Amino acid sequence: MTVTAPTTTAPPSVRSVREWMIALAQSLACTALGVLMVLVAFGSLLTEFDEDPPGALVAMHGLDAVLGVVVTLAIGPLRFLRPGRLHSVLHLIAASVAGLSTTALAASAIALYRLGLRRRPGLDALAVLLVAVTSILTMALDASIRAQPVGVFFTTTIAVMVVGALVPLLIGHVVGTRHELVASLRDRAASADRERETAQRERAAAEREAAALVRERDADAARVRAEERAALARDMHDSISHHLATIAMHSGAMSYREDLPREELRRTAGTVRDAAQQANRELRTVLMTLRTTDGETPLATAPTLVEIVERARADGQDVELSWEGLGPHELETRDRSTVVALARILTEVTVNAAKHSPGAPLRLTLAREADRVVLHARNPCSASPATAPTSTGHGLLGVQERARLLGGDARHGVRGEDFEVQAWMPW
Repeated sequence: MTVTAPTTTAPPSVRSVREWMIALAQSLACTALGVLMVLVAFGSLLTEFDEDPPGALVAMHGLDAVLGVVVTLAIGPLRFLRPGRLHSVLHLIAASVAGLSTTALAASAIALYRLGLRRRPGLDALAVLLVAVTSILTMALDASIRAQPVGVFFTTTIAVMVVGALVPLLIGHVVGTRHELVASLRDRAASADRERETAQRERAAAEREAAALVRERDADAARVRAEERAALARDMHDSISHHLATIAMHSGAMSYREDLPREELRRTAGTVRDAAQQANRELRTVLMTLRTTDGETPLATAPTLVEIVERARADGQDVELSWEGLGPHELETRDRSTVVALARILTEVTVNAAKHSPGAPLRLTLAREADRVVLHARNPCSASPATAPTSTGHGLLGVQERARLLGGDARHGVRGEDFEVQAWMPW
């Protein structure tokens, strides 16, 4: 679509008056100059023949004046013609009169200038030829009336007329070239403005698209975090329900069994106390517990971590899990939320490695470092990243969210030729 800049056009009446004033000024100026030249020429003729010139020469001067007046009066309105065949013909006629009429010299020069503006070599050559032919005819007729031989003066006069015709033509060429250059520069400027506006619109559209992608990515990240929080809430709900069931069972036994020995009663009360304290600790790790119970698989335990690795090996994956500073039995004594989180993270890491680096060895380390437990995973990057499946990063984002909800954190990235994931939680 071409965008056109709005233009302000003067009222037709004002524009018409201005144009007609210019045309009238051209006609009157050429007429006045032409009358002055014909008077000078006629006075020279009278002086030459002692105020008794031949009638034929007087008739030639009279024809000169008539042709000159017609051309000078017409040269102004001819400026309104559009460039075309009629424009060329009429201006060629006006230019050729220069050889027939001294009165029309100024008007003929304007006609030649307008022909030069069109910058057509063939038209220019024809104009110069017509001026030369009419000049030759006029000079030959004048010499015949005077009964004088054609000499050097005749040739010089013809040469002067031809050179005089070339001058306004060349000026017209220069001005026409300048006009075309200015018009070309204006077109280029307008084209550059249109291209700049188009580029601005495309850039704005790209920015809007990028903003939409960012919003979509943020929405996906928020959805993944919400899903991970919901999963954590479900896990905590199941874990706390287990402790509450233990408390209810033992407290019910104490309320109905009045024959329990004192030692048995003390042991049962201790069990209730431990279960309540454990439930209270795990409850503090929950930020949101709004979920719908769907009866999924039971919560993970420490042996579940080993089972996840064994399943990955059964699927043909090269996985090795190392324990440093702790073992499954020590991990089993911690909050169920920590074990469940480790199981979720371990599952995501093995699936991620199998998806993006199939066949590459995956090395897992589960270690206790001071007051925290750390899961470290390392596998070589894919040898052909161009053919690797596109990742949204949602799984690793969920790993980080789950670790943060338990008071820890997680990070991942490429180090050297390996891709590493490290997640930690308080011990």
